[in-house]
Amino acid sequence: MPTPFIVLDKLDKRYPDHHAVKSIDLAIEAGEFIAIMGPSGCGKSTMLRLIAGLDEPTGGDIRIGGDSMRGVPAFQRNTPMVWQSLALFPFLSVVENVAFPLRMQKVGAAQRRKRALEWLDRLGLATMAERNIAQLSGGQRQRVAIARALVTEPSVLLLDEPLSALDAHLRVRMQTELSRLHRELGITFVYVTHAQSEAFALADRIVIMSEGRIQQVGRPQDVYRAPANAFVAEFMGMNNLVRGEARGGAEGRLEVGSALGTFEVPAEAPRPAGAPADFVIAADRITLAPEADGPGISGTVLGLEFVGSTQTVFIEIAGGAEFRVQKQQHEIEALDLVPGRRVTLSWDPRHAWLLPQAA
Repeated sequence: MPTPFIVLDKLDKRYPDHHAVKSIDLAIEAGEFIAIMGPSGCGKSTMLRLIAGLDEPTGGDIRIGGDSMRGVPAFQRNTPMVWQSLALFPFLSVVENVAFPLRMQKVGAAQRRKRALEWLDRLGLATMAERNIAQLSGGQRQRVAIARALVTEPSVLLLDEPLSALDAHLRVRMQTELSRLHRELGITFVYVTHAQSEAFALADRIVIMSEGRIQQVGRPQDVYRAPANAFVAEFMGMNNLVRGEARGGAEGRLEVGSALGTFEVPAEAPRPAGAPADFVIAADRITLAPEADGPGISGTVLGLEFVGSTQTVFIEIAGGAEFRVQKQQHEIEALDLVPGRRVTLSWDPRHAWLLPQAA
């Protein structure tokens, strides 16, 4: 096993009125792209600030490159952060903004200008070096902030929701830019975001947090298809959660009884009758058909949300519960899915994911 480059060991952070980070353990490999996600207030930005040295932990340790960061100030860590607000200096030119960290490191004027211009050229901004920050577009300012963070040639880059202020088109372009930089530089990226699309497009692994604790760590496809618990399943947004209890089953399968009916799901181990047996079915795994007397769950289309080449169909089922189903536009048209339409939902039992039992 390779030695982790960043290790969070029982990391804890308490404020007078808030326990933000609760004894977190996490190992990040050198050159890995890690995305940290979770609802507002879950502790993800606090964790980033702790790695950067902007806050001191109240318990545990952070090790970078094998060295403890206890008592090491931010300016000695070389773990620059790209902020959501960018935090560029409006009274400095573009090249002066990029060169500023080198100035703090006492690098000579000629050398810091040379290195700043090299990074501006690398990010396609060389012709804008002498401009005022106010003269740049949002995407250009974002690239200046990234150049400023990378000019010191760090081994770690921290990014706190860096694309949230950009419009959709620019976000996609900057995702491509960040992915390219990560491949070319080979350094460790630790990226906090609310946007699933960003995390899925960029990260090698995703960390899901809630209330100061890590709920799951894994590859994007594993977190999406195989959530560790109900919180992760619901946080991912396009998973439909069915709560039920075990009612027996054969090897490799479990029969689950629920308010919606009885279902068969894959299971690695049996569960005693009556034990909790919640499962999820992803929105893109569900088949829709006109309402019929055959097997499936009946529901009523509540509305549709256009999301590019697909649409999300919101369907009310028994007891007022809501299912989300993702379909291509041609499927929507073929079924004439409009609000009020009655439909039947079904899925291949192999595509259901049985949530692990709570410890």
